[in-house]
Amino acid sequence: MLTLLACGGEDGKAAVRGLLREGLARVYGLEEIPAMDRGSRGKPFFPDFPHIHFNLSHSGGLALCALSDGEVGVDIELVGPRDPRLPRRVFSEEEYRWYAAHGGDWGAFCSLWTRKESWCKQAGTGIFNPRSVLPPLPGERHETLAVHSFAGDRWRAAVCAEHGEAPKILWLGVTKKEFDPIS
Repeated sequence: MLTLLACGGEDGKAAVRGLLREGLARVYGLEEIPAMDRGSRGKPFFPDFPHIHFNLSHSGGLALCALSDGEVGVDIELVGPRDPRLPRRVFSEEEYRWYAAHGGDWGAFCSLWTRKESWCKQAGTGIFNPRSVLPPLPGERHETLAVHSFAGDRWRAAVCAEHGEAPKILWLGVTKKEFDPIS
């Protein structure tokens, strides 16, 4: 089972904990956020509830929370200008070709970047060498993991988890149209 909760507002960083609390209540019937610990690379987990996996992300006023019965990673990014040299620095040659073929703009950049982030967060690692992090491109499949991408006019998001049914999404403070999946 994979559940995504999303919201938009003034401060995504402040909202993300509320999304986690809401998700734990709705999905697992927990009234409070359990005590957390962190893995060796900083990924948070619930020591007293090892069957509940979660991951959080925020960007600007947007927040995203993923809950799952297995390891999960999620990322959301506002689309906006960055250093123009960044795509060449962080994408493999194949990713860069995809990026260029899909407009070579910051929306295409964020579509790929959120996939990389969610891929690493699922594994509990960081992105130390972005060019070597190679999640499947949009439309491609991996043997054991699935990356689902989402998009709005000014943001991109991705969630990475074990293969299974597509994520169930709980829409909080945004319309469903704002978070329709793109692949």
